[in-house]
Amino acid sequence: MAKSNYAAWQINPNSFSDDWDDSEKLKFFARYAILAPSGHNTQPWRFTTKGTNLVLEAERSRHLPYSGVQANEPYVSLGACLGTLELAARGFGYKLAIHYDLMGDQVASISLAGKVAAEASLLEAITQRVSNRNFYDEAPLPAPFLKTIAATESPQVSMLILNDRQDLEYVAKLTTEATLTTFADQAFRNELSKWVRNNITRQADGMPGFVQGIPTPVSLFARHVIKRLDVSKDQAKKDSSRVLHSSSLAVITIRDTSHAALLDGGRTYARLCILAQQQGVATTGVGAAIIDPDTTKEITAKYQLPGKPIAIVRMGKTTKRARHTPRHDLSSVLR
Repeated sequence: MAKSNYAAWQINPNSFSDDWDDSEKLKFFARYAILAPSGHNTQPWRFTTKGTNLVLEAERSRHLPYSGVQANEPYVSLGACLGTLELAARGFGYKLAIHYDLMGDQVASISLAGKVAAEASLLEAITQRVSNRNFYDEAPLPAPFLKTIAATESPQVSMLILNDRQDLEYVAKLTTEATLTTFADQAFRNELSKWVRNNITRQADGMPGFVQGIPTPVSLFARHVIKRLDVSKDQAKKDSSRVLHSSSLAVITIRDTSHAALLDGGRTYARLCILAQQQGVATTGVGAAIIDPDTTKEITAKYQLPGKPIAIVRMGKTTKRARHTPRHDLSSVLR
């Protein structure tokens, strides 16, 4: 049996019923939505029901005051939550109507918008998706797969796929520079240390040491090391090596930095990760080059991006499995 802070990953799709009313169906889809990726695994969302609709809200206590400013959190993570919700609904054969309602903590109102062909494999992909920071096979990914992944459903969002080794080496170099800069900043390390967990944590959020390959004994004091010591050289070496050991990189760009565009960007991020998992392709974000404003500007200029990059995602095949991170269950985020 899964520990309580990991139990949210265990969903039986057969317990869903087409006979439920709209509100009950949406709440069941939300069980998948809360498995979305988020910065530092903060899970900055909560839900309320309003009639037959579901309302997504921002949980302000989970915002990132330092890295979140440059990485456009929590709206990218909230968009990922919406994107995961959409694909979960499609898995059961439903289409959603999502209306942004950006007032105060409110983010979006969600309702059912009809039936579509069910795609049950999406449900398995959502529950199996994980940020896999292991090295990937560097062999090229199939062109049809990359074409599907690169397609975006919002005019605000575009995606650039980098396959050339010179491009990966360039991003790896920028990742090194960005990591050295970011981790040298005490304010960033203070923020990060609040979300680092040990490997036997009972907390339902944050990042256990195993996500960075840290063994359990060391994980018990990892947050204190990160807060007090500059570990930027070691982290830069790890992160740049991971970029080099990838098949492709996806750079997700938004045309403006409105909250609506950021939500669309987050929905695209989730779609990429889930569709990749559906095809057996691992993914994980490359955070430092997005958090550091100088490297973000360099990437934008080099590739003549049509706006601001909000995510760089590694893609590739790997036989090395990664573990899920803890989750708050739906009952704790549903009002």
